[in-house]
Amino acid sequence: MNIISVENVQKKINGNNILQDISLKLSTGKCYGFIGNNGSGKSMLLKCICGFIRPDSGTIFVQGKRIIGGKNFIENAGVLIETPEWMNNLTGLMNLQILAEIRGVISDREIIEAIEKVGLSEVKDKKVKKYSLGMKQRLRIAQAIMENPEILVLDEPFNGLDRAGIIEIQQLLNGYKEKGKSILLTSHDERQIDFLCDEVFELSEGKII
Repeated sequence: MNIISVENVQKKINGNNILQDISLKLSTGKCYGFIGNNGSGKSMLLKCICGFIRPDSGTIFVQGKRIIGGKNFIENAGVLIETPEWMNNLTGLMNLQILAEIRGVISDREIIEAIEKVGLSEVKDKKVKKYSLGMKQRLRIAQAIMENPEILVLDEPFNGLDRAGIIEIQQLLNGYKEKGKSILLTSHDERQIDFLCDEVFELSEGKII
């Protein structure tokens, strides 16, 4: 069963082709990787799939629902795209509690479980301004997984992590895949996602090559 369908999606910005005739059929319960250099179109594709940006042409369906950028957004998904603006004078736990209030579907128990899964238990009550880059990245991943979504959309989830951290997060995400979750990841380094992905797409100048 296809969980995501992308048909002939195109996007231009200032006359530049960012996405060129992208078509994909992504199945439920699999992990898909998108690799390519900076500017290849990876992040733009994920933003269109999530509904954050509207393509100039083409259609996107997620779980049978038409996604129209700025109008209809992806649902039941944990998303990590770009850097969230953390409240640096609040703790990691407090930041996640504020985000959880948006939908109001989880309690502190689920938030703390997500913090434990990403290895931040010992610093959950420390202010985010004292977090290292790797700790902030782990907090972003905790934000994406804390509501136990069916779909994870993660743009460069391994940025800022050391080798041990990359392995930990790879194993965490592999556990989600084994539970039947669908995962989309981007990376500029194919080695980081080979362990996880059932299929890897390479983008260059907005095209899948």
